[in-house]
Amino acid sequence: MTGSRAFFVRATILTLLTSPVPSVMAKMAGPPTSADSLIRMPKPSDKTDEQLRGNGGHPMLTTSYVGRPGEPVMTARAFLVAQPERFGLTSTQAARLRLVARRDEAEFSVVRFEKIIDDLPIYGGDIAITVLNEGRVLYTANQSIQKLDASLVKHRPVDRQQALDRARAYLGSTTLKPVAARLVAFIDADGAHPAWKIQLVQRGQPSGDWELLVDAVSGDVLRAEDRALRTRARGLVFNPDPLSSSRSHYGAAGLVDDADRNTPQLTRAQFPAIFPAGKENGHHQLAGPYAVCTDFEPPYDSACPIAKTSMLYFDRSHVSFEAVNAYYHLTSYLDYVNRTLGVKAAPYQYAGGLQFDPHGLDGADNSHYIPSTGQLAFGQGGVDDAEDADVIVHELGHALHDWLTEGRLSNAEGLSEGLGDYLAAGYSRDMNQWQPSDPQYHWVMNWDGHNEFWAGRVTNWHLGRRYQEDVRRASLHEAGQYWSSCNLAARDAIGGVAMDRAVLKGIAMTHSDSNQREAAQAVVSAAVAMRYPQAHINALLHAYNVTCSYRVEAPTTTL
Repeated sequence: MTGSRAFFVRATILTLLTSPVPSVMAKMAGPPTSADSLIRMPKPSDKTDEQLRGNGGHPMLTTSYVGRPGEPVMTARAFLVAQPERFGLTSTQAARLRLVARRDEAEFSVVRFEKIIDDLPIYGGDIAITVLNEGRVLYTANQSIQKLDASLVKHRPVDRQQALDRARAYLGSTTLKPVAARLVAFIDADGAHPAWKIQLVQRGQPSGDWELLVDAVSGDVLRAEDRALRTRARGLVFNPDPLSSSRSHYGAAGLVDDADRNTPQLTRAQFPAIFPAGKENGHHQLAGPYAVCTDFEPPYDSACPIAKTSMLYFDRSHVSFEAVNAYYHLTSYLDYVNRTLGVKAAPYQYAGGLQFDPHGLDGADNSHYIPSTGQLAFGQGGVDDAEDADVIVHELGHALHDWLTEGRLSNAEGLSEGLGDYLAAGYSRDMNQWQPSDPQYHWVMNWDGHNEFWAGRVTNWHLGRRYQEDVRRASLHEAGQYWSSCNLAARDAIGGVAMDRAVLKGIAMTHSDSNQREAAQAVVSAAVAMRYPQAHINALLHAYNVTCSYRVEAPTTTL
């Protein structure tokens, strides 16, 4: 349910924002010059061991390379140097790759490199190599960019402040808050450009998490993207929402939003919960190891409670109810991920728990995760978003995707949208309220959606559809339903804990442009690496290849 990601290249609108700002759109006019800003390797292919996609993605889905056990960085680098041409590199370029991140799981490590030109990282030029503990390369994800032998202009008259000023002028806003700025190399049809990669966050409405590339020589805006991952009208959830817990339908007596008014039926749907909280100067606050309630976006209504009592009991009409509700579900799910699944997941943007604003986006009917700052904010239009656990966990899914890939989340084919839907649906299904014979069993955002505000999402969208044709024709939100549906089919077969662990560890292997098939292969590879029983592997392959049509396979890990 997160909103669209709008991409712009050289002031060219490729995909319009859902709600464009007139002043911004006026700045972004101009005829298209290219369907893609990067120079890619030719002739896409789709083989069982690798893909070569038209947009440059070049994942090797299975490999046979074996390096030194316990040395993932050395093995990953040696693997790249041994066959650089498969990654669009020369041997020299492969040897000069810069290590940027390493994530260690119990069974494997994900090593990430970035390609460089004249000591500047190439925008979009990162490579992720997954190495098993015994030294076998399990999976790779890569953006294949040509012209790596290009040189950059040394004279760069546009400094950091000038680039920030150009970015603000381009977007037509003076209220954008700068988050980061760094020099990168950007390669397009016109060659290699030294450019400032600018990240700006817009608070209030219209909200946005903008990433722009500003040419360090000419000052031209080479690319702009709103990276905010948004959700629209969300709903009140208790455990997980007032409809599912009572197996009721929206519109039944007392079970409607009604402008946030409370009813006896909604009161009966509330469940008592115990959760960790912070205490400062004798006052209790929603601040714990996994989540922190923070009022960082308008309407700035002090929704995060600060109370002398630890009894934070509010009905759904109280300004602080959504804060408590979101805090509980965020804490509960992150505890499940970190402790039950054993997957390390926390913000990399700052220390401490996930910062969230229960009433953000200036009250709009939307919600978003902001990758640049690592924060979540929930809107209040229609059913308040932070009232529905499906919305809360869906948005958290974007955060997990971002954290597990070290800031390299992909929404190709709606991948991140589908991940959020999958995690949210699994969380709700585990409460054993709706049964498979109920239509609501296959719904996501049961309280927030499927009503007069919006149509909601479903998790049986795969029925009668095939990958890739139907997915490619769909919007990102629709396409994501295929990914969530296929994963839930596998979850039904092998169990929630096993599938959730495989999905999150698989997602950790992926790249900033990974599509659904690549992610499916990564999940299978993760399951094999964790030595899942053959019955689980077979069930997973059946869900991905028979119930759905991803055409993935189980790699061998025998040395």
